Amino acid sequence: MSTVVAWDIDGTLLRTGGAGRTALDRAFQDCFGVAGVFGKVDFRGRTDWALVAEAFKVAGRVPTEADKQLLRTTYLEFLKDELHTRADRMHVCPGVQEAILEVGRLAHTSLLTGNWRAGARLKLHAANLDLPFEKEGFWGAFGDDGQDRNELVPVLRRRAVERGLNVRRVVVIGDTPADVACARADGAQVVAVATGGCSLEELRACEPDLLLKDLV
Repeated sequence: MSTVVAWDIDGTLLRTGGAGRTALDRAFQDCFGVAGVFGKVDFRGRTDWALVAEAFKVAGRVPTEADKQLLRTTYLEFLKDELHTRADRMHVCPGVQEAILEVGRLAHTSLLTGNWRAGARLKLHAANLDLPFEKEGFWGAFGDDGQDRNELVPVLRRRAVERGLNVRRVVVIGDTPADVACARADGAQVVAVATGGCSLEELRACEPDLLLKDLV
């Protein structure tokens, strides 16, 4: 029987200094001529498809599937640029490298993130955090898998089975109430860390299984 630990990325493993938001804004303006749309969107705990859906509403535009895919492709190109130019503003959250290594000795390491898979890989590579996840096949549940974050733990469980794992326990590690909610929605355990945009008090109110100031 296996334990699978699923890591959130933004605010849990790393902070990009606004690279993702800026890249999305640049992409939306480049594709549709509307500036500053994502400045009106709450990013905490959201999937990329949920962010995109809200951005189109803010812009007063009903997107086609082609519109959404164009935005996604353009965003990924701009994200590469933003991660490079903001390298000095990116930082790994406290204790993360050591925590990933220690968890990897005890459980299978995966990801559960609202980022599209390609964006997740770009962010982790830019922060030099990709190697432990690449060793396990860079698997998990991603923003590509649905707009609702609460759908992601079942996706993770299915992929674990496809990998031949007999899963006893899933543990989600994240920094927002949305991470707690998505774990609870499918019976996973959850560790909440206050290294993102939410305070200890906000996270305590969600009653995670374990609440930490950081991973040190």
